[in-house]
Amino acid sequence: MTNRIFFKLLAAFVLVIAVAMLALDVSVRKAWEESLYTQLRTSLEQKATMFAHAVERDRDRSSLQQIAEDVAKGADARATIIAEDGKVLADSGSNAAEMENHATRPEFVAALGGKVGSATRTSRTVGIPFLYVATPIRGGAVRLAYPLSSIQQMARHVQLYLLEA
Repeated sequence: MTNRIFFKLLAAFVLVIAVAMLALDVSVRKAWEESLYTQLRTSLEQKATMFAHAVERDRDRSSLQQIAEDVAKGADARATIIAEDGKVLADSGSNAAEMENHATRPEFVAALGGKVGSATRTSRTVGIPFLYVATPIRGGAVRLAYPLSSIQQMARHVQLYLLEA
């Protein structure tokens, strides 16, 4: 009889711990992902502002591709320079001449309005989710894009650590 009560109590104890761990996992992971996303957006905004200054200093159209490639390496993000009409002038990840017009992209529209714009969506060019941040420049905007797969991968690691704990 006492064995039976012991196993029922043990099962109840294990169930309570499992439910508590699940609740902790969901709440901690969500808060952590939001915090990481906010930090990433802030960092990209700062880097996009520096990107805009670099383009403004060198208005020579022949060097825009080199500026985009240099910024992409330094920012660890995809860099794009877009004209006021939405035409892509330079891109560190694709051939700008083959890219579609960006005039309707929400981050670009915000940048043309004089604000720093940001958006999250799956890239039509590369096919993976990105966080996009665009900053206005004279005659258009510059944009940085960071793949969100890295945040998702980090979240999976945190979930595994919580499960191990």
